[in-house]
Amino acid sequence: MSLEGVLFEIDADPQMVTTKPFADISKYSNFTDEKEVLFMIGSIFRLKNIYCDTNNIWIIEMCLCSDDEYNLKQVLLHMKRQIRTGETNLRTLGKLLWKMGKLDLAEKYFKRLLDELPIDDHLFCILCEDLGEIASQAGDYDMSIKWHQRFLEIKKQNDLDMETNASKTNTRIDATYKKEGVTIAGGNGRDDNLNQLSHPLGIFIDDEQTIYIANNSNHRIMEWKYNAITGLIVAGGNGCGNHLNQLNEPIDVLIDKADNSLIISDSENRRVLQCFRDNSKRDGQIIIEDIDCWGLGIDKNGSLYVSDFKKHEVRRWHGDKKNAIVVAGGHGKGNQFHQLNFPTFIFVDENCSLYVSDSENHRVMKWLKDESEGVVVAGGNGQGNSLTQLSSPRGVIVDRLGQIYVADFGNHRVMCWCEGAENGIIVAGGNGEGKKSNQLYYPEGLSFDRQGNLYVADLWNHRVQKFEIN
Repeated sequence: MSLEGVLFEIDADPQMVTTKPFADISKYSNFTDEKEVLFMIGSIFRLKNIYCDTNNIWIIEMCLCSDDEYNLKQVLLHMKRQIRTGETNLRTLGKLLWKMGKLDLAEKYFKRLLDELPIDDHLFCILCEDLGEIASQAGDYDMSIKWHQRFLEIKKQNDLDMETNASKTNTRIDATYKKEGVTIAGGNGRDDNLNQLSHPLGIFIDDEQTIYIANNSNHRIMEWKYNAITGLIVAGGNGCGNHLNQLNEPIDVLIDKADNSLIISDSENRRVLQCFRDNSKRDGQIIIEDIDCWGLGIDKNGSLYVSDFKKHEVRRWHGDKKNAIVVAGGHGKGNQFHQLNFPTFIFVDENCSLYVSDSENHRVMKWLKDESEGVVVAGGNGQGNSLTQLSSPRGVIVDRLGQIYVADFGNHRVMCWCEGAENGIIVAGGNGEGKKSNQLYYPEGLSFDRQGNLYVADLWNHRVQKFEIN
């Protein structure tokens, strides 16, 4: 057998590449007289030239691809959509090896992860099915049947557990909602009495099913207890102004459980306020200022996220709220994957992935944690009213199954999208603008309660509607 000498020459510019880094590992090498560079798995190279030199050695010239190259960018975005969550684990590596045809290595990593997981972990069941598929592809049909039987046994048990605990969760598989909504706050005309609302926007529901409402045009935050016929003013309500006991067109509100406080997007005062729930004077304190704030979100680590609709970005604060980093957008108004155009409401899931209603791009974007670009998870096909389109989306929430609910503002409906799906389904409204129980009139904020019922701030009907889960 004849052998050929081959030398690879790789041109790698550290200024061009950030997604797949490389490092000089010479000091760790056993060969002290050699310099070594380690490239991360998944690095992509462009072939420049191949030739045989005067010493009969084949020279293969390559360059490391830039992250911004169009074709590479599409590959990376596709990979992100496939992985979906911000977490990577041994299953992620196993799936890559599986796609490469390395069935034995994929099986090895799947089994290793299986040994580390409790049987009630949702990945345990999925891994059994994966191992069954791998065994089938490898021709070991007996083993494939055993793994699939294990998968079905665990899935059946998990389904029973989910049914038993349905009252403790805020999501259900393939949830459908009654078409007729029930008014649970407001709905008594537009005014400032305690049984009325004026342009409700953001809403938040606590564990006791008390709903907090950013009552925009009344410059106040309302607390509406379960089955109450009137609300209670818990912030603002002292006229439009910029004192600490006043608000000016608040847009969003959430509860920070860590210190039992309300966080308020006080939009026209260009500030974010914190109001402690045990403060009878309803005074707030400024925690962020000089920001054109709209939507609010908080992650499992206590970091606060705020969308800035004029800078077309979302920023994240932690700790003392003095320093922030841009986590979405921040590259000017635009429709590229690293840009936003008038971001409104936001949502942060348990993996610290960020969802943004990119209103004027008529889409919802998802940013995995610490990524520089987002992916479109709803809409993105221009403004319209087909099931593949959105019109100036507002409220966005995500259930524990990853299903994305969007207040489709201009179409007077709420849509549900499964990530990766080409179109969504209508779960509330969609019967034209109006005030009937099956209609909405410019929906804004969204929220779930513990049973999975869906709540919608119905802006121009000056009410909050509850759509009960079937």
